[in-house]
Amino acid sequence: MQIDRALAAWWRTRRALRMDRAQMAAARARAWHKLQPALAQTPALADFAGKALTAFPITDQSDLRADYGQWNSLGLSDLHLRCMADAAEHGAATGDLAAGWSTGTGGGTRGMFVAGSAERADYIGQSLARLLAPADLLKRQRIALHLRAASSLYSDVRGGRFGFAHLPLAPPIEQTCSELELFDPTVLIAPPHRLLAMMERGLRLRSLRRLFFGSEPLSWAETDALTAHFGLRPRAIYQATEGFLGFGCMQGRLHLNDDALVIELEPVERTAGFRAVITDLHRRSQPVVRVRGDDIIEPTGEQCPCGYAGRVIAPLAGRVQDVWHLSGRKVLPSQVVAAVEGVLGGTTHWQAAASAKAITLRTAPGCAGHDAVTALASLTGRAVPVRAMDDLPPWPGPKRRKVVWCHD
Repeated sequence: MQIDRALAAWWRTRRALRMDRAQMAAARARAWHKLQPALAQTPALADFAGKALTAFPITDQSDLRADYGQWNSLGLSDLHLRCMADAAEHGAATGDLAAGWSTGTGGGTRGMFVAGSAERADYIGQSLARLLAPADLLKRQRIALHLRAASSLYSDVRGGRFGFAHLPLAPPIEQTCSELELFDPTVLIAPPHRLLAMMERGLRLRSLRRLFFGSEPLSWAETDALTAHFGLRPRAIYQATEGFLGFGCMQGRLHLNDDALVIELEPVERTAGFRAVITDLHRRSQPVVRVRGDDIIEPTGEQCPCGYAGRVIAPLAGRVQDVWHLSGRKVLPSQVVAAVEGVLGGTTHWQAAASAKAITLRTAPGCAGHDAVTALASLTGRAVPVRAMDDLPPWPGPKRRKVVWCHD
């Protein structure tokens, strides 16, 4: 890892955590100017290099993923990059340049990231600055990453004061718990459904000091349940293939990383939600400029006592594909989660699937969901019938979906 690059990113980010919004905007403008040479070498963006950001077209994720050869500044073909990402899935070393697949969305489509060693060092520096207190860096840390696949984007952090363990998602949760007890991490990063499974099995980690989740939403009720069990409030890492979009601060708020990215908010029609249009100001191997994401973002408008001026958003609850369309009204996933867990709490496994004709609330066997039917019916204006069933199977992974819209 390029230690000097990581330290520079750490220092830049620590300063940004104390900037006001005007200072942050000026820093973004400087970073945008420095990004132009890489954009000029990227086929999909070359015609717009040197222009204002608003002159660039907005691109859907599906268009970017159709041909990665058009979206890199290195002159590499789509086939070459896909072969690199496939090789990395099986543990093959790829040298300075790393390519890898994301965990994937509920629909099964995976994105690809491409990053050189300097960019990975920048990511690590950013992450350490946002997620750990400066005093944490003076102590030895054992970092456990419970992820679908290992990646140099994460494993570059090992060495010196940092011990690193990758625990894949495929093995049974009992095996994962045993490995975690043996490793005894001080920092744990895992998807919410696996953290909840650890809680259900009574896992205790005596040295754990920082707990993070990513990859899928975690509700307020689930957060409270995990906090009571582990004695630590889990904090969010909001990361997508398009960039490191946000983080949970020490005060428990979820911030957008407004110092390192330009995140435009595009309204989701007839709802209080938005989609992010993402520009990462520090990625050069695979520039991301005005790429439309599909997570639903709900700004809170509040000022956070942590001091960071990045916008505060509500915990993520779903994607635009999960919005319910019922007799002329739209219902956001966050509204469904609030209605169901306001009755069932944060320890019941459930999934609510709606179509234009019916809503089905499924819970784990033996967990009665009938009490939540009334809440769902009230939320949806009784536009369609609601039924409860206790036949929800275990989450198959890699990501769970609690709120689903089924197209007829």
